[in-house]
Amino acid sequence: MPRMMLGLIIAAALPMTALALQERAAPRDPDDPAAGLLAGCGDVPEVVALVENLQIRRDRMAKALQNLDDRRAEIETARAALKAELDRLSAARERQSLSRTRDQQEVAADADRIVALYQAMKPRDAAAVISSLPEEFAAELLIRIHPDSGARIVAAIAPEKAAVLTTYMGARSAGNARER
Repeated sequence: MPRMMLGLIIAAALPMTALALQERAAPRDPDDPAAGLLAGCGDVPEVVALVENLQIRRDRMAKALQNLDDRRAEIETARAALKAELDRLSAARERQSLSRTRDQQEVAADADRIVALYQAMKPRDAAAVISSLPEEFAAELLIRIHPDSGARIVAAIAPEKAAVLTTYMGARSAGNARER
């Protein structure tokens, strides 16, 4: 009878032992999708190894996706910084262009006043003053003076100086033609 009793106890304890072993082999995380893969297969080593391999891959993919999201955020931050810098530089270029245009207008207005002054002078007096100016500046003035007045002024300048000024005037005119 003791043998039979021992057999009954073992038979009754066997399903409980199997259930406890199966719970130990199953993953602990209830939200883990691999838990469903192991249902009923926790005692097959190949299935357990496959599920572990899939979990490792899933973790690697999650990490790679997180790295990708981090990179995207860095790129967006850099893009915003570059756009801000581009906007700042564009505004600075526009301000500089307006300033340069204003300066050029002021220089042109000054040159126009000087030209009007020389056109109002007698050609001999204008020639005396223009002869003493730097050649590039004198040529620039003669280019702006009305051709009739300019011809009379150049005629009153010493021939050597008139030749140099005429050369500068021609070079300036040729330079303007090339720029167009």
